[in-house]
Amino acid sequence: MIDSVEDDERSLATQVQYRMMETLSEQNKVLQEEIAQRKKLHQEVIDTNASLEHRVHKRTKELQQVNEQLKDELVRRKQAEERLAHLANTDELTGIDNRRAFFSKGEKLIENACKVRCFFLLIDLDHFKAINDTYGHAAGDVVLETVGKHIQGGVRTSGARPSTRASDIVGRLGGEEFGVLLVLDDLDTAVLVAERLRETLAETVIEAGSDTIAVTGSFGMTEYLNGESLDELYQRADKACYSAKDAGRNCLVIE
Repeated sequence: MIDSVEDDERSLATQVQYRMMETLSEQNKVLQEEIAQRKKLHQEVIDTNASLEHRVHKRTKELQQVNEQLKDELVRRKQAEERLAHLANTDELTGIDNRRAFFSKGEKLIENACKVRCFFLLIDLDHFKAINDTYGHAAGDVVLETVGKHIQGGVRTSGARPSTRASDIVGRLGGEEFGVLLVLDDLDTAVLVAERLRETLAETVIEAGSDTIAVTGSFGMTEYLNGESLDELYQRADKACYSAKDAGRNCLVIE
């Protein structure tokens, strides 16, 4: 009887132990599944982050490339605008200001003429048509280019205190006509500059191919009068230039 009870107790204990093991096994299985699921989710997060980082890096690189392209395009546009502005304001043959730029700058200059003295020097090359007819238009172009360089080089460093005074303005006004707006302290200095230019031209021997060409100019100069327009100043200089031609050319007449 006692043995039977002990057997029953052992059997019950075994059953309890077995059930506990089953329960623990189920719990362990659930826990392992949960761990596996969490590992999977964690890996998915890692993969997603890696994918996002890759996409962000790729997109950032693309945006940087686009930004560089935009910068390059802006630089090209600015350079193109500067070239267009240069072409619009520069005489193609001589490289100095054309008529439009000369008068535009001149208008601004005479606005401040109350603070400085301004002289309009008009230069018309003598017998230029004969140069074209004798040596050809290509040689005539060489003459114009050379004269333009001499005029510009002759006035940029002229006058007292060139580093502090306003810049002179040089332009080709059309054909063989050149204009200079001199900003100087007095008439004597302006005459000195004009005479130096005239002498420089007269002494210059221009080589055009196998030909050597001498050129002179008729110079007319007048000083800006308070209140007059630049065109009025130009007309007075033009009158003085015609007087220089009537006086035998290769001379300076002051109006």
